[in-house]
Formats: sequence, C-alpha cells, structure tokens
Amino acid sequence: MPTSVSNPRRIIESSSCSNGRLQALLTASLLGTSGAFLATSPLMPFSSSSIAHITARYTVKFEETIQHLPLQTTLRPPQRRNHNPLGSGPGSPDLLTLSAYRILSDPSNLVIVDRLVSDEIVELIQGEVRIANKHPGCQESAQREIYEWCVQGLRDGRKVVRLKIGDPFVFGRGGEEVLEFRKFGVEPTVIPGVSAAFSAPLLANIPVTHRGISNQVVMCTGYGRNNTSPELIQYHKEQTVVFLMAVGRLRTLCENLVKMAGYPIETPVGIVERAGCPDQRVVVGTMETIADLAEEYDVKPPSTIVVGEVVNVLLGEEDLVGEVVLEGAVREGQQ
Repeated sequence: MPTSVSNPRRIIESSSCSNGRLQALLTASLLGTSGAFLATSPLMPFSSSSIAHITARYTVKFEETIQHLPLQTTLRPPQRRNHNPLGSGPGSPDLLTLSAYRILSDPSNLVIVDRLVSDEIVELIQGEVRIANKHPGCQESAQREIYEWCVQGLRDGRKVVRLKIGDPFVFGRGGEEVLEFRKFGVEPTVIPGVSAAFSAPLLANIPVTHRGISNQVVMCTGYGRNNTSPELIQYHKEQTVVFLMAVGRLRTLCENLVKMAGYPIETPVGIVERAGCPDQRVVVGTMETIADLAEEYDVKPPSTIVVGEVVNVLLGEEDLVGEVVLEGAVREGQQ
C-alpha cells in the first residue's frame, strides 16, 4: 500500500494562514525553484529588501509543507508529464490502437489497470501492473488509491499509464482524472480507445443505426454520481439507446424505461458480454424478458446493453427466442 498523499490544495486551504502568511509560503517555494521566475512573478508584491526577511521567517513552515506536496511543480502552470490515460477498447487485443500497444509493450512503465480490462490485454503488458479493484460500494477509496499510485510513480520519475476499458473519456472518469492531476501540476497525454458503446454492438452483429429503423443513437450510463440513476431518455421508435455499466441494475432499468420513459414491453433488447473476447456472449430478449434472461445466463460486467429495433435487424428468426445467440467473438467471415 503506497504512503497516503494529501492534496496540496487542501493542505494550504486547511491551514490557518492569513493572506500574508500564504504569500510568504508562495514566496519561499518560488525562491526554491527559479530565481528568474521569482523576479517576474505576478505573485510577488514584495520589495526585494523584504524577500530575505520573509524567506527566513517562513522557511521552517515551508519545509514542513513541501514534504507533503506530491510533485515539485504544484505551484507552477501544468506541465506535460509522463502520464497517459489510455483506452484498451472493448476487450480484444486486436482492437487496441497502435499507440496503446506500443505503450503497453514498454517494460519501464507503471501500468495501473481498471478491474474490467480483459485478461487478454493485461497479458500484453510488459511493465509493472497494479490492478485497481473498483467494486461497487468502494469506488471512492479505490480511486484515492489510484491517485496515490500515480503520484508515487511520477515522483519516482516513471511513466505512469492509466489503463481503462473502452475509451477513457466515455463514462471512464478520464476527465475527472485529468482535472485531478492538473492540481499536481501534471497535464496528462490521453490515448483514445475504441469505445464499447459502438464496437460491442457491431461485434454482436447489431448495427446501432439502420436506415428506416434507427436514425439516432443515445449513449447512457447505468450509474450516475454517487450510484444515482441518471435521467432516462424518452421513447422514440427510430432511436437506439446504448447503456454502459448498467447490467447490475438491469431489472430496475427496464422497469423504469417502461413506466417512466414510455417504452413498449416488446421493445427488443440485446446484451453483449465481454465484447471481442473469446468468451463473448450475446443475449437477446425484450424489455419484458431481458432481466430474467440475464439472470438465467448469469450475465456479468463488462456488458453493453442495446435497446431498440436495431437489435433484430441482422438476427435470424431462430435467434429471436430469447436464447444466447452467439458464443465467442464474431471473427472475419462469420456472420
């Protein structure tokens, strides 16, 4: 377990410093980093004759504070650092980007991996691997541990990779992590990934749009902030809705879509489990039956849920009986 690292912003705000004391702390930090920056900094309303007095007075307090700062660049504008939020795609190594593959192949990297990233992709990693076990109910504590791991790696001069399923900016907290690391003076370089919202349905022969069937696509999460339920999209016949991270509350979701959003109970629903992996499964049903089918087949995350008439476009009559319609990833030449 890494040593707990406090947020430098909270350290400063929680202190009882007056404005003058806070300015002195900033002065001492600037003196310790760059004399040239000190001479031109807008944070410096002090005369040159007072700098030595301020520095001497608050050196002890500054040294006590600076040892808790995660990075020495905390008080500077964000700098490009060796930190990469990286998308792993839906699960198959074949769907990694070339940039992602090159980074994962570097043995010097520290790779912090989300729990739902597929084993097939984790096996490609040549550097040190740490798994972030974000189970329901402990997401916030796990997220804090992730930040601690990342900060420690950066302080050690390592390149830190945050490996996420799908695309890091599609319900993956990618934006939140960028904002958090900017507090530390770090501007991450994001490596996009193939989002499961569009690739998972295609791997199951479900087009998210189809002329005359669906002319719009809505992407939703099953869990909002603090595990709340996001506002539901009202029913439209020529609309596809793709839900990510929703299989854990599928029954409630379907009930609310029928009662609150006007979805007919016969609306087709497809679930794609572990899209692109050798053990991929696809389960199809209706708004009325899909929750029971998911329980029967013990469907687990990561799963992508597709709602709308497009579910039936490419499936044969024999597939529309509420059974598992595909086992294993669809390969080239298989339809």
